[in-house]
Amino acid sequence: MAIHRLWPNVKQVIRSRDQSMLKVILKDWTAVDLADLLVDLPSSDQAIVLQNLPRKLAVASFQYLLPKAQERLLKVMAEEEAAGILNEMSPDDRTMLLEELTATASEKMLELMTPDERGVAVSLLEYTEDSIGRLMTPDYIAVRQEWSVQQVLDYIREHGQDSETLNVVYVTNDNGILMDDIRMRE
Repeated sequence: MAIHRLWPNVKQVIRSRDQSMLKVILKDWTAVDLADLLVDLPSSDQAIVLQNLPRKLAVASFQYLLPKAQERLLKVMAEEEAAGILNEMSPDDRTMLLEELTATASEKMLELMTPDERGVAVSLLEYTEDSIGRLMTPDYIAVRQEWSVQQVLDYIREHGQDSETLNVVYVTNDNGILMDDIRMRE
């Protein structure tokens, strides 16, 4: 059973805009359970729920929604909230959303992003629609071939949280050319 069924009054709390109670009710929910709740709510109530979640949890919950639901939700959110979500989304999920939007809507969403995130989004959108480039993530770990194992591990500890996946580490030369890939278990 979904967790929101355990809180029969949660929708009433959302409608009443009781933010302190909403935060208490939702504090232990998972992103999947929150997404399940969101699909049962009108867009304006969805926005209230996301506003009362920690940013990472709001983004994770948002990413579980279908692109059409994401688009409707972004339209009712305050620009600052929408910008926060868009900037924190994984690049490949964000690309999937942006390619579903009309050109005008996509351009508006791009304008909300930080220059760095906009650059990443535009670079992924430049790949043709059915190409693997649209599905790639730019968030990966690349290390230099002359680094020691200790240097690589230190780099992973420092930068690993920014990587979408850590099961493969890419080894590059001075020019950024891929020399090898190493599975973490190796």
